[in-house]
Amino acid sequence: MKKNVILLLLFAFFCTSLSAQVVLVPLNHDVYDFLERMQVKGMAGRYFDGIKPIPRTDVREYIVHIYDHDDYYQLSEYEKEQLEEFLEEFFYEQKYSPTSKEVSTDFLEGFIRLFTEEEVDTTRVEKEKWELLKFPYKFYSGESFISFEPKFQAEYHYNSSDTSTFAENYQRLTGGGYIFGYLGDNIGFSFYGVNNAVQGNDFDVKKIDCQDQGIGVEHKRGGNYFYEEVDAAVSFSTKYADLTIGRFSNYWGCGHTGSVSLSNKAPSYPQIMVRAKFSNWLKFVYFHGWLESNILDDSTSYWINYGNDQVFDREFYKKKYVATHRLEISPSERFSFGLSELLYYGERDPELVYFIPIMLFWSAQRYTNDQDNEMIGLDYEWIPWNGVKTYGSLLIDEIALSKMFKKNESHNYIAYQLGAYLVEPFMDGLDFRLEYTHLNPWVYTHKFPINYGTSDDYWMGYWTGQNADNLYFGIDYQPNKKLKFSADYSIYRKGAQDSIKYQYQIPPVEKFLYGHQYTKNTLSLGCSYEIFPELEAELGFRYTDCNVNEENIALAEQGEYVNPVYYKSDFTQTTISILLSYRFN
Repeated sequence: MKKNVILLLLFAFFCTSLSAQVVLVPLNHDVYDFLERMQVKGMAGRYFDGIKPIPRTDVREYIVHIYDHDDYYQLSEYEKEQLEEFLEEFFYEQKYSPTSKEVSTDFLEGFIRLFTEEEVDTTRVEKEKWELLKFPYKFYSGESFISFEPKFQAEYHYNSSDTSTFAENYQRLTGGGYIFGYLGDNIGFSFYGVNNAVQGNDFDVKKIDCQDQGIGVEHKRGGNYFYEEVDAAVSFSTKYADLTIGRFSNYWGCGHTGSVSLSNKAPSYPQIMVRAKFSNWLKFVYFHGWLESNILDDSTSYWINYGNDQVFDREFYKKKYVATHRLEISPSERFSFGLSELLYYGERDPELVYFIPIMLFWSAQRYTNDQDNEMIGLDYEWIPWNGVKTYGSLLIDEIALSKMFKKNESHNYIAYQLGAYLVEPFMDGLDFRLEYTHLNPWVYTHKFPINYGTSDDYWMGYWTGQNADNLYFGIDYQPNKKLKFSADYSIYRKGAQDSIKYQYQIPPVEKFLYGHQYTKNTLSLGCSYEIFPELEAELGFRYTDCNVNEENIALAEQGEYVNPVYYKSDFTQTTISILLSYRFN
């Protein structure tokens, strides 16, 4: 009897001290869209979506909360089917993220097993037999688990345009795979890698002037482009915090078309991250990242001549980093807000003071002689009633509070975003979203180019960069689990960037959208259908009408402005796309 009591106490201690392992869910996973819809319906509890990617254990808790919610039976049949699929996909995480109901059930079952000496039920694991064409492949070994699944995508775009530059067709083939797993009770890992081959005329192959994530190094052979996308991470978990080392992207804020603070526009980058969950209403995250400056370091670069005109260049680029931390607070299930600090610096070894997660960066940069670029971000989410969410973000690059309303004395380098998301206001499955993003001149820039808010020449914040705005309106309709329709319209305006010497002038000499270069109107229609689980086909239509300001384009080409000319003349483009993908969210 004494032995059973001791075992019972150890069992209780184990349940309360078990640390939740961390495997981050990729940003392109469709579970994020599902959780946001359930959040707006008031069923996801305190859903922290201002810090992404989210650990699989947290996702498990959210979907179980939805499953146990009193309004579960009001969900449509396809929403219940989606929920069941996610419960199955995130089943293994039940071990690390039990809900209160599951904890009490496990405790009771453990109590019964101690006195009846019954074996643990493992029939579910035993039934998962390996099948050649059934993915993902799952492997169990004691307390460890590995999951693997391939990813393939074939995409074809038919373009017609009144300008030959945008008229030719192209195709993209993508192949790779995704692996994740757990080693014991404290280590989680993940690897995502795909190769892409683009053939034909993709004018924006680098994805510079669009919302899609940019690409790093691309290789051109025989008129075709090849590039890869690789993320990898290893996490070490304790009861109170998690440490992740890897290469991946972050997304902070609530924006649908992009985040003004920190987005996944730039290619993924190496980083060290610390995550802490103080309670069910307070979360904290910190990371230090290694970025690509693409600024040649003449002091270390060199060349070697082996004769016969055989010259080899050895190029090194200046070091660049980002240090960030964010506090996200959720006083209630209907309201949350986040506070962020971001600091860009480089041209030296990493600063130890920026590795202190709770250090205020505005103070730390003074310690380093005020040579770096610090920004502050604020954002909120509010659900006034079920079915409606409003959200907003503000990024402060430079502002003087005492002068912010004095146009002749204040710079006001700020960016802001406001949006509203309506879930099924008129009929089941029909959602609406309205979002406006505004970036003043000189946001993300700095007197020292190494401190620009960029990596690999992409903006780390909103994809348009400074001196621009974007108005977006979108509609989604999903009548059942397999079929989904979408439509959206956007008006995007882009201004110029002048010499940095004008950035710090008082009074400011440039207004919003000075040197206006172009306005792009885009209408997109889409339809996706799940042929069978994990195999999806998509049909898309996009019409683009771009109007350039020829006078400002001419000035830019003459060197009046420092930003490059992207479009030199008006154009329209009609694109029809066909996409077939396997497990490619």
